[in-house]
Amino acid sequence: MPVKITYKVKPSNKAETLPKSPFIDKISIVLKPHKDQDAHDIYMALFQNLDDPMLWANGPKGKGFQIGKRVLLPSIVDFKRLPLFQATYDKAHKKVERIRLEFVPVDLGTLGIVELHAAMITIMPGGWEYVAKHGHVTRIDVTVDLPSVRMDGFQFLPQHSSTTMRWTINGILQNLAYGKPKGNQTLIYSRKKKRLSKGQGWSGPSVVRIERRLVNLGGMKVYQLPTLPNPFADMQFTTNMPVAPSEVEEGLWTMFCDSVQVRGLKDALLLLKKDRRTKFRKHLAAHPVPWWQPHEIWKDWKPMLASLKIASTKWPG
Repeated sequence: MPVKITYKVKPSNKAETLPKSPFIDKISIVLKPHKDQDAHDIYMALFQNLDDPMLWANGPKGKGFQIGKRVLLPSIVDFKRLPLFQATYDKAHKKVERIRLEFVPVDLGTLGIVELHAAMITIMPGGWEYVAKHGHVTRIDVTVDLPSVRMDGFQFLPQHSSTTMRWTINGILQNLAYGKPKGNQTLIYSRKKKRLSKGQGWSGPSVVRIERRLVNLGGMKVYQLPTLPNPFADMQFTTNMPVAPSEVEEGLWTMFCDSVQVRGLKDALLLLKKDRRTKFRKHLAAHPVPWWQPHEIWKDWKPMLASLKIASTKWPG
């Protein structure tokens, strides 16, 4: 029997279709040259073309870096979307010590990654192949967009207690953030509301974005991205809100629902005694929304990476 979802505003039937493939909204990579000779060769190549206006534009250096540049790519017109390249070096020994790259892969697309490879091959052996083999991922935002889903059409049921922030406008939930800023985080928000709040246009149905911002990656290298465990696997979304569980008075359940509206689900559950909290959690978990199928979503992770070529170690010279 299908689960009925309760919405304040009736959504499009598209809300029950599977979400699109996961994508990488942002990635940060730190690379230390693999060998001393590489460190020297990269230094020499970098300073030979660092002033090339066809390849570089000035960018923020960031804390601890001596060089900050934007990598100019022919297919990227928006300056803010250009990859950020930062580096530290030892001038006395003519060695590059550390390189940091940060960009939004979904904005670059396959063509942008190919162009980035062409830029990197001017300063390091193998270009992007070298980055993929030796660069460590220090942050990755793995994201999926849910078309025609509304923020008031579900509840997020966290697996454990964590730092939570909620943003509402006129009492209507707009954004959720779980986890500390310096650790792994889960962000859930309305793309439409975010765009409109920045004065940007929006057309079409509502879209909820689910984003896992990962920084604790255990030294994962770029080429190992296909082995990334499914960051959505343990996330649960339930209907908003199901009927009262058995043996619970309707009035008590109504008060709990009101508490959820004001405090959010996690904090409302924490106000309950342990046995009742367990009962309510199980009841909510038994009413999942039909559009959230994380294992189906993750089947597209490896094909997406292969298409994007970001984890590839096989590039022409």
